[in-house]
Amino acid sequence: MFRTPFRGLLPLLLCLGLLACHREVQAPGDPVAAVKGLAAAVRDNDLERFSRLSVPPALFERQAQRWQVAVAAAPPPTEAERRDYARWMNRLTEPKAEDKLFRSLNSRLGKVDPELKARWPLMKASAEIFLKGLIQASDSFGPDQKAHAQALGSALLAGIDPERLANRDQARAAVKVIVATSRDVQLPTLDSQRSLGMVAAMDKSSIALKGLKQIARLYGLDVDSALDRVQAKLVSADGDLVTMEVSYPLLGQNVQFELQLIRRNGRWYRADAVHEAETELAQPLPTASKVTP
Repeated sequence: MFRTPFRGLLPLLLCLGLLACHREVQAPGDPVAAVKGLAAAVRDNDLERFSRLSVPPALFERQAQRWQVAVAAAPPPTEAERRDYARWMNRLTEPKAEDKLFRSLNSRLGKVDPELKARWPLMKASAEIFLKGLIQASDSFGPDQKAHAQALGSALLAGIDPERLANRDQARAAVKVIVATSRDVQLPTLDSQRSLGMVAAMDKSSIALKGLKQIARLYGLDVDSALDRVQAKLVSADGDLVTMEVSYPLLGQNVQFELQLIRRNGRWYRADAVHEAETELAQPLPTASKVTP
């Protein structure tokens, strides 16, 4: 599937029915305001707005058109894939889904082993080394995304509390959010999910993002509060390309990374998103698959 501008963003309120409003969104002419505008879009769970602020309008429209071509050319899901998707979606949305899912999860929860608590610092250090290696080896992330992912991963690992992860009350509350989010997404079949246009997919992803942030808040991670306090300052400028230092507080840590912005027609956009979209759009259009379900 075509890569959208919000992919990899370690990743961060739906304006339902206001597509015309979204089309009037304009990226700022100031790089600091551009960074804060991107953060505010994620704060509002509005991934369409985030995407429209990431690339110039004409590029966004070309992405949406190519997405539709990719949807039309993609092979239909197999019957096995349809059944598997339907089974899991039914478990998440059926009547009394919360009770059934929590009963299954409850049997796996218990008190944290004291030995585990003693080993936790070493385990976290090992996990951070592994995470850094995994991020650096990824070919899906650009340099800016890797820097952000590493800083974010370090802050998250530093804030993990094994006792909180085993708390049954928090687990039940998390299950409730998962069920509510699955119902709000309203994608009962795999065919309905795969037929979404790009903007519709962003709207559905915005609902999922809201749910993920609610779950994170249950475990002490207030993403919205962090996004409200994003700071940005200019590090260097080279014509229409600037490097910004972006930072925000999270779990007692200061997450800091560099982000490049590119100027197009007097407005600032994410350089990685613009370059990625232009590279993708330069490739031949996908052709319809002859694979049958």
